[in-house]
Amino acid sequence: MKRLYLFLLFLLGLGLTTEAQTYANAQNKEYVSIGLTGGLNMPRMLYFQNTALSKLPQNWLFTSMGGLFVEIPVGEMLIIAPEAVYVQRGLETNYEHISGMKVHYVMNASYADFRLPFELRLPISPFFQPYLTVGAETGMRMFGMIHIDRTAPAELDQTIEVGDANLNLIHAGVFAGLGIRSRVNLGNFGLVLKLSASYHQGLLDSYSKMEKELSADPMNVNAYNISGYRLPQGIEVCLGIAVPLEPKHDDACASFSNNRRWVKRSNKGFYGF
Repeated sequence: MKRLYLFLLFLLGLGLTTEAQTYANAQNKEYVSIGLTGGLNMPRMLYFQNTALSKLPQNWLFTSMGGLFVEIPVGEMLIIAPEAVYVQRGLETNYEHISGMKVHYVMNASYADFRLPFELRLPISPFFQPYLTVGAETGMRMFGMIHIDRTAPAELDQTIEVGDANLNLIHAGVFAGLGIRSRVNLGNFGLVLKLSASYHQGLLDSYSKMEKELSADPMNVNAYNISGYRLPQGIEVCLGIAVPLEPKHDDACASFSNNRRWVKRSNKGFYGF
């Protein structure tokens, strides 16, 4: 009899362990998530072929960016996370003209981007999931400004709006980066937190057609001999927060207790279906 009790206790313990593991797996299961992302973007430009422009010293601009994203799990280690993002691109430079005039030149333009990142993650634990992200992006220029300051004369200082005369309408590029992803369960409510850093490289020339044809007035006191490409670059540091769209699970005990088929059959106290 003692052995029978031990055997029953073993079966009960095994059942509870299995149930706990099943519950843990259900809790760690990845679902489609919708979230917000925002952070710091540091854009600049990369020049090719044009030696004079490529030698201009560039400062890193510090601009904000943000948008919406959706996480779509594909298997255990891969997530596709399309994004719609507001981001700024441009450049800032300070240099001395051959005449001795000091010049400060800033171009800052806003874009609406659509991005398609692929995230290869290492699910060490729900709370610590390092990942590598690579993807492609395309965007459309919305608005912006170009400003140039000169030491003298002040009447030569100019500020103009960015448009078709000085910046290509369409942007396209690729990016790659590293990040850390974490799932946080707050009772019946879950969150996904993400911290990432990525490098972005434009693939389309940002010079406008009018600049190439020299039908637009140059906004640079240096030689404006456009003979090559001007490609946007950028480094982004972003924080994202998302809510998993987990399906609602019915409580079996609650359903059982509310089942109206469980009724009293007679006055003798017997119950049944």
